[in-house]
Amino acid sequence: MICEKCGQQVPDGSAFCNHCGTPMSTDINCPSCGKTIPANSVFCPKCGKMVRNDMQEPAEETVATTGATYHELERERRGQETDPWQEARREQERERKPYYPEDNGKDEDDEDEELSSEPAHFNRNVLIGAAVVVALIGLLLLLRNCGSSNDGRHEVTGSDSTLLVADSNGDPMSIFTSELSRNNFTGDGAVAAHAVKVPGNGTDRPEVIMGVTAKNDTESRSYFKIYKLTQNGQVWMPELQHTQYLNGRTVNMDNAALIADIQNVPRAVRVNDKDYYYFAYVNNPVEGGSIGRVSLCLWNVDEKKLTTLDYQGPIKTLDDGRQYVYGKPLQSINSAETRFLQNEARNVKLIHFLTEEELKAEQEAKEKEEEEKRLADPNNVDERWNQENEENVEALKKGEEVTIKAASYDKPIFNMKEINKKIENEGYIVFSINNGAVYGFNKNTRKYFSIYAPKGDSQPSDIGFADSKNNLMRMRTSEGRFSYDLVTGKTKRIPE
Repeated sequence: MICEKCGQQVPDGSAFCNHCGTPMSTDINCPSCGKTIPANSVFCPKCGKMVRNDMQEPAEETVATTGATYHELERERRGQETDPWQEARREQERERKPYYPEDNGKDEDDEDEELSSEPAHFNRNVLIGAAVVVALIGLLLLLRNCGSSNDGRHEVTGSDSTLLVADSNGDPMSIFTSELSRNNFTGDGAVAAHAVKVPGNGTDRPEVIMGVTAKNDTESRSYFKIYKLTQNGQVWMPELQHTQYLNGRTVNMDNAALIADIQNVPRAVRVNDKDYYYFAYVNNPVEGGSIGRVSLCLWNVDEKKLTTLDYQGPIKTLDDGRQYVYGKPLQSINSAETRFLQNEARNVKLIHFLTEEELKAEQEAKEKEEEEKRLADPNNVDERWNQENEENVEALKKGEEVTIKAASYDKPIFNMKEINKKIENEGYIVFSINNGAVYGFNKNTRKYFSIYAPKGDSQPSDIGFADSKNNLMRMRTSEGRFSYDLVTGKTKRIPE
């Protein structure tokens, strides 16, 4: 930039000239549009209207109407009065001069030298001043046209990248991307995701731009970065405020992936009388899988604090063919920020909130899963055997042949002190327990399994092999005599 007083080159952004100390710029408000502009502006760089007309030369109009000389105008401009003795002498000279119609009353021999030279000097200065005004107006129009092209920004040349100046009234995303590039913030491979303008809060902070860049790296660590842009004259200066790494997870801030309206995500909001930058992203494991996550975020503009509410759950396909995250918040809802994010989650359609019927079915499935887990405990083997073979036992009592479902376990399902009788062949060991139950052990698979479990305590069952070379055994229980095939589980009643 150039100092208007001394004409020396001054570094961009200087408040005073480093050669003569003259203030470089004082902002004023445009009388037409009200925008803040430099005080030395002739035309408003925002609306193009003329701000002041003091570039016009007033001397021409004064000469045409009054006939005053150049020196008289100069004295008047400087606040000096015309010399009355000189004025009287000129009046006396005009009265003595003869009048000749053919030369319009002019006598070159008798003309006073000072009087004859002053109009010529005046006309020459008027022409020079008019030429300067025309040149200045042309230059200002040229700069205005250049400033209105390229989406409100000067085009970057190969020799000087610092010429890129973002239009303060432009799109936040355009300003964000251009200023990151101008300040060399784009070398990390991250891509600009979105940006919004946050209104100022009075004297404490002017209007700022908040933006996020993100990099999805499935081989190492994905991350996103939060930037704050503050305006300095016509330039927005970016500041990196936060970097969030996502170990082993992906990051996708596309509104199409979120199934969210750009009107809702992202945007500037006020929560608890504080300014926040709200945004959201899909945050899934790198290796994929059936569990999805959506993260909702609030960034405190002034306190530089991030609040996150993550919705995580199974990914399911609904009737419309799309996949949704049946998510529930991982964090507790115990602050104004988390309550705001909980309400905003309804606008992110990727998160599916369960209906009453779905909640009931989910509760039933959960209870069933817990019951299966309980019955998988070897201590509950008898209860599991009765639940799985209730219908088989009733059919067996009626004389039908059934297949008994033998619950299998890796660990012992009884205490050795509880054994009443033990029989063994090449492939199996069978135990009769004091409470009447009968259990087996497979020598090949090294697993224990249930054969018979009475309801409640009863007399010990009597067991034995029908043939020691095969796997058919017989047992006498409190409910009758039965044969049991250790390989197939086929069981039938033996008549008394």
